[in-house]
Amino acid sequence: MAMLAVVATSVGVPAWADGRVSAEAEASSLDRVTVVGRRLDEREKPTQTGSRLGLSQEEVPAALDVLDQDDLLVRGVRSSIDALMLSPGVTAADLPSSPGTASMRGFTGGAISLLVDGTRQTASTLITRDLDPWAFERIEVLKGPASVLYGEGALAGAINLVPKRAQPGETAWSGLLSAGSFGQSRVALDGNLDLSETTALRLVASHRTGGRDVDDSDSRMLAASASLAWLPSDDLRIDLALDHQEDDYDTAYWGAPLVPVAIAGDPSGLVRDGRNGYVVDRAQRRTNYNVDDAVQISKSDWLRGRVQWRIGDTWRFTGDAALYDAERRWHNAETFSYVPATGLLARSSTRIEHDHRFWTVRGAFSADATLGGLRNRFSAGAEFNRNRFRNPRQFATVAAVDPNAPVRGVFPYGQGAENVFHSDVQAASVFVEDALNLSDGWLLVGGLRYDRVDLDRRINAGAPFGRRYSPLSWRIGTTVDLAKQVQAYAQVSEASAPVGSMLILSLANSRFDLTSGRAYDAGLKASFLDGRLDANLAAYLIRHDDIVTRDPANPALSVQGGRQSSRGIEASLGARIGERLRVDASFAALDARFDTLIEAGGANRRGNTPPNVPERIASLFASYGFERVPMTVSVGARHAGRFYTDNANLYRVDGHTTVDASLAYRFANGELTLRGRNLGDAFYAEWAGGASDQFLLGAPRSAELEWRMRF
Repeated sequence: MAMLAVVATSVGVPAWADGRVSAEAEASSLDRVTVVGRRLDEREKPTQTGSRLGLSQEEVPAALDVLDQDDLLVRGVRSSIDALMLSPGVTAADLPSSPGTASMRGFTGGAISLLVDGTRQTASTLITRDLDPWAFERIEVLKGPASVLYGEGALAGAINLVPKRAQPGETAWSGLLSAGSFGQSRVALDGNLDLSETTALRLVASHRTGGRDVDDSDSRMLAASASLAWLPSDDLRIDLALDHQEDDYDTAYWGAPLVPVAIAGDPSGLVRDGRNGYVVDRAQRRTNYNVDDAVQISKSDWLRGRVQWRIGDTWRFTGDAALYDAERRWHNAETFSYVPATGLLARSSTRIEHDHRFWTVRGAFSADATLGGLRNRFSAGAEFNRNRFRNPRQFATVAAVDPNAPVRGVFPYGQGAENVFHSDVQAASVFVEDALNLSDGWLLVGGLRYDRVDLDRRINAGAPFGRRYSPLSWRIGTTVDLAKQVQAYAQVSEASAPVGSMLILSLANSRFDLTSGRAYDAGLKASFLDGRLDANLAAYLIRHDDIVTRDPANPALSVQGGRQSSRGIEASLGARIGERLRVDASFAALDARFDTLIEAGGANRRGNTPPNVPERIASLFASYGFERVPMTVSVGARHAGRFYTDNANLYRVDGHTTVDASLAYRFANGELTLRGRNLGDAFYAEWAGGASDQFLLGAPRSAELEWRMRF
């Protein structure tokens, strides 16, 4: 009961029918970019990630993508990394320091907020993991600044992982078994138990093993959750959930280094090295340069609660509360670079640990009424959260190795000075949103959020330092019906972000204010032919001001005054042709650059592209179900353009195209699928590794067999 009392002080817009939350409120899905064969009323369902007003997908003036379980299963998605790359214009990678790191609209890392069931932490980058999407009902991707909804840090957008929830009124079980190349295996189970007319329990678990085609890089990942739903009356719903997740990497892979052409067994043109003319060696595709006894583990528990209460015919209240506890450990040789004098790879070692505690409480009232004879939806609420973070850090070197025959050695425990950082971040926020129907086909939407963030940091037993931030975020937008099921939208929004990650902010960066970002969005959302054809088009401009740069008059002095910007378009098309053929396509093009950035020594980066941002991304997916045989064949292709890995743009990585295919046979109680990935065996890099001159190579050709069942 104590937990329920806490939950009752926390946000959302529920709707009830027959004593339960309606299908519309329960789905809380967003505007779909790659949807085929959906009913028209799917677009009329309310969203939560894009707004707390219960707006329909058609009404939200922003680009929103939803990847539900059907999408993920059809595409053979095994990880949250795979899932994010289904969203137009988004790339992601298994970066060892933060698996699941994404690039969106020209920005990466801390500019993108990670949410779990609509709740974010102060430092999203620290909790990013490569999660099994089996645990989630859907993954929602909101494009563009979202600080008005989720506070500082949501500059380029927000990714919301929506867990599966208990559903009263049904008992159902499903499972999955798969095995494939590189020791990959996956076991998953999902059971919803109808305990009574008003109560249900859901149990979801998955276990995944395997790794890349790299020496000693196997991993194990476990996720388990239990959720309870209770509907004591027609006007009240209470949900409780406990999530546990952990991962353990044998020896994490930190990428392939650049080496001279003369010593490369199979030199490639994958990377253009503008400094030394070095290359990535294809012969080192499987080589791991980490120490033999490397450590990379993560364990977390997340207790969540939600109350949804209908107060009369007009008002609603939703409260959320969450308690998070995690530990993360990295003991690795993370960076390595070729030394011409010795012919060896010099390696650095890093020991970093996180002991992280977090709680949040959020509540909001909302109403759907009339104002001057016009329909008006209104929501207002408050949020409180606190992060406590202990962060030991130790840096040293480890023995150099031969790039072609590495003797990797062990981690140099006891070397290097240890520094222990303690962080305490408390935040209090108030927010308000409003949507006014100026006519049946014209909607005006606005929002405002004020945050007060208090940061206290201490290094070892030294004197504490900190800051108070008070950002004000806002947005105003509109949607207009151009025709039946055709909407145009436009939006202007203001966001903020810290200089670096809040929880690990350095003493030097603590003197800087928050950076600010402004975005302009416009687009079209359309559905034709009774939902058989969906088309979406979005255009945007984001300007990120006050980033840290060097004083032009004194390059030794760091100041705020830099600018980074991104502009681009995103287009997608989904079609169901006849009763058996489904086609989805998307294309994104952007121009991301530093408009003002001076680095050490006075080096001017104006006009350069930010790291790990491909400026062209395209995808095509088609599936065909045979008429006389219960069989479906699918083919998908994805192209990501070239990108740079450093601000100076010295290291350019070529773009790549991968092709996947699958053949699925349906049985009475399940489906057997044979799937091939990267059928062309493309040799490509996903991201920069521990340094800008080492590269995370993508997986080669692989195959897997999967059995999916319902019982």
